[in-house]
Amino acid sequence: MSIINAVRKTIAYAKRNGVRAAFFAALERVHDNAASGYEYRPLSGGVLEEQKREYKVLAEKDNLVRFSVVVPLYNTPEQYLREMIESVIAQTYGNWELILADASEQPLEAAKAYAKDDPRVRYFHLESNDGIAANTNFGIKEAGGDYIGLLDHDDLLTPDALYEVDRVIRKSMKTNKLVKYAGCPVRLIYSDEDKFDDAQGRYYEHHQKPNFNMDYLLSNNYICHFTVIRADIIKRLKLRAEFDGAQDFDLVLRACAETALSMPFASDQIVHIGKVLYHWRCHEGSTAANPASKSYAYEAGGRAIQSLLDSSGVNGKVSALKHLGFYRVDYEPDVFSSRSDVGCVGGRILDKKNRICGGMYRKDKTLVFAGLPSDYSGGFQHRASVQQDAYGVDIRCISVRPELVPLFEETTGLKYVDSFTGAKRPSETSGTGGNKTAPAVSLEDGQKRRKAEAAYGDVPVETIAELSVRFGAELKKRGYRALWDPGVTVKISHG
Repeated sequence: MSIINAVRKTIAYAKRNGVRAAFFAALERVHDNAASGYEYRPLSGGVLEEQKREYKVLAEKDNLVRFSVVVPLYNTPEQYLREMIESVIAQTYGNWELILADASEQPLEAAKAYAKDDPRVRYFHLESNDGIAANTNFGIKEAGGDYIGLLDHDDLLTPDALYEVDRVIRKSMKTNKLVKYAGCPVRLIYSDEDKFDDAQGRYYEHHQKPNFNMDYLLSNNYICHFTVIRADIIKRLKLRAEFDGAQDFDLVLRACAETALSMPFASDQIVHIGKVLYHWRCHEGSTAANPASKSYAYEAGGRAIQSLLDSSGVNGKVSALKHLGFYRVDYEPDVFSSRSDVGCVGGRILDKKNRICGGMYRKDKTLVFAGLPSDYSGGFQHRASVQQDAYGVDIRCISVRPELVPLFEETTGLKYVDSFTGAKRPSETSGTGGNKTAPAVSLEDGQKRRKAEAAYGDVPVETIAELSVRFGAELKKRGYRALWDPGVTVKISHG
């Protein structure tokens, strides 16, 4: 990203959120960039040749998944167009078709030439430009593959992208002893990604994504690129024009929610590939370089989440957070009334130095975001500031579904105290619809806080983590989620 773009982003951020927030956001960015050390390392020629040999063996057995890669074109610069097409042609997995749906005023001659030279490249010049959703839907309709992947007209796939996606599908088919790919349980596959600086020729901002997390998806489109969806699902759902700008996000939300919104486990249907398979090109005017250049897209993203909640019968209100493209959901009258899948909800704990010392725990009992300053958001994906599914949440700031209180007491050996509900939400304190973080509420403020500290104040930190994770595991056994909400913050007087 150029210095000019960085300055523009900082000024815009300060106007939206204030100078203090902008200062800490810039400071965190500097720390993140210094600590990143990311370097994209392409696969060696030997590895790519081995993948091609594997594909040849599969082809000889006539047992291949067919992929359709759909790309909507619109006045795409020829250099970007050629590089995008070449990245598909370079795939080590060869059973694909590239659908180019061109809404440019004049046909793109380079695209036509590729289609003439390679029958797998199918070019369509559309009669009119009806918007990104409609143009993409045309390509989806024409696609004949078992699975359909979406690719932007100026981005790049790594040469092993379809090979890795095929491995996921083939593994599921073998596990479930299936023959027809249309019946494969895997409905959506996504990968890690990074950004490609068009001016400097460098890769940066490695987006190392977590495995599927429904509430994290309700907070932002972390799935993004590279996404491949089973053909029957994407052809049924289609992209919706009313969400242009966030049409992909709306599609992914609906595709995932069908199987995951009311249940915590969807590992057999929504699969994450922990490898960079997609390079998001960054150039002047692109969303990757300057998110504010398409603010309408983030407004559409919030509407897409709200639409999903409404259509799913979930009583919640979506509001934008201070970072573009990030949201929170406030459930009415509470999360347990609105979401039958949530077994408990917890917030974050700050120490005397305003650093995170409790909140969301991993399965191995380690604390996520341990020691992170309260004004930091958790990296360029701002994950420390958004709601998400957790393995376990801190029992010092927790609210448990009423019918599960006996399970909490049996699992932890502690008398249950609701130490979460009494804290004020951001939307109740900022007057901006949840756009700012609520001030930390001391555990001594209010009767519930005093009870919580009296009950758990003498419990060692290691035991707190163990009990939090133990209760989270018991919830999962019973099909419930543990929801972490950093919008609720408490500050302990000890530690």
